Amino acid sequence: MLNQEFFNYFQKQKQEFLKAHGQDNHEKILNRFGKWLEKERIRECSEKKTGDFDDFVDEVLVQTEKMLNLVGIKIIYVPPDQRMGFKESWRCIQVFENKNIYYRLGKTRLRKRAPQGQNILLFELVMDGQKKKIFLPLLNLKKEMEIEFGEIFERELPSVESTGKYRLKVFMPFYVVERWDVRLVSVKLAKFILITKKALNRLGIV
Repeated sequence: MLNQEFFNYFQKQKQEFLKAHGQDNHEKILNRFGKWLEKERIRECSEKKTGDFDDFVDEVLVQTEKMLNLVGIKIIYVPPDQRMGFKESWRCIQVFENKNIYYRLGKTRLRKRAPQGQNILLFELVMDGQKKKIFLPLLNLKKEMEIEFGEIFERELPSVESTGKYRLKVFMPFYVVERWDVRLVSVKLAKFILITKKALNRLGIV
């Protein structure tokens, strides 16, 4: 399978080869091969995309559910609550008996953070209205969770948290959707749910 990493590796090796063996006709041949590789990479990326964003998210959820089932975590998909302003394209995931704590997956555009104005894939743990009992105690475990996850968990802006919205977020570049990288997103989402659920269970949230 062709990917950007392999294509970059080829470009590097091409330069090493030309240094060792000279230009002559080698450069023309390698340039032709490089163009063919690039076309194949673009073709593969386009072939992976088999539907729209909703189809991509649905595939991610199917794979995520399978992964979590292997570790004994059962998830339930619930329709977005339109009263909370969630769009139909969002997917909500129920894991806990407490219905006020759930996960959701969708796309958004950042207005006050980079990259501004661009589509971003987002999944988050929603704990709205649960500041003292859940959100603040969970923040004490935030660093520990981030080390295990390997990335920083983003919070809402202070102005948003002041309205009672408490969330931990993970942003992913939208090219993962354009490349139809269901596996990558599924693994990351499953890991996010597993790590945060384990932390919440330690706090007595089941």
